[in-house]
Amino acid sequence: MADSSDIEAKNANGALNVAEPSELPIRRFTREITDAVAINPVTVVIADTGSGKTTQISQMLLAGGLSEDGLIGITQPRRVAAVTVARRVAFEMGCECGTTVGYTIRFEDRCSPDTKIKYLTDGCLIRECLEDPQLRKYSVIVLDEAHERSIDTDILFGLLKQFSRYFDDCPVFQVPGRCFPVDISYLTEAPMSYIE
Repeated sequence: MADSSDIEAKNANGALNVAEPSELPIRRFTREITDAVAINPVTVVIADTGSGKTTQISQMLLAGGLSEDGLIGITQPRRVAAVTVARRVAFEMGCECGTTVGYTIRFEDRCSPDTKIKYLTDGCLIRECLEDPQLRKYSVIVLDEAHERSIDTDILFGLLKQFSRYFDDCPVFQVPGRCFPVDISYLTEAPMSYIE
């Protein structure tokens, strides 16, 4: 199983700064999102930072039985994001990264025949489109962080549009994020060392 020290940051008191997945705002929409994805070629989920969309939607879709006909693929714009999120999701699911949850980035494929959830970069999915334009090994494809427009993201939107000619009347879910209190403290004198 993934080592939580590699994944979770600790605060000054040593407590983990991680919300329980069931407490994340996106989880309130589990049934609605999985039902919409199951019956619609395109579903749009707009969710604020901290809502849990990146780590939870793939798990919700898996629990909803949407991996029976293929992989659940989730794109990330950067390699470090694909690897980190895959490790986090594997940790939450209690499995080794590369088994039920895996990732593919340039020059590295941590997937197996048991993989159900696959995180990959936009560029890797484009490469897979060249080999299989229908992306037959996937049952669901999630374009995460699509607001970070790039050439790869735009190409993927164009390629995936062939599966859904029109985005009109597709379900749209607006999920709020989570706000945390912020304390502002001022020093009364300059510190002797900024490192300590």
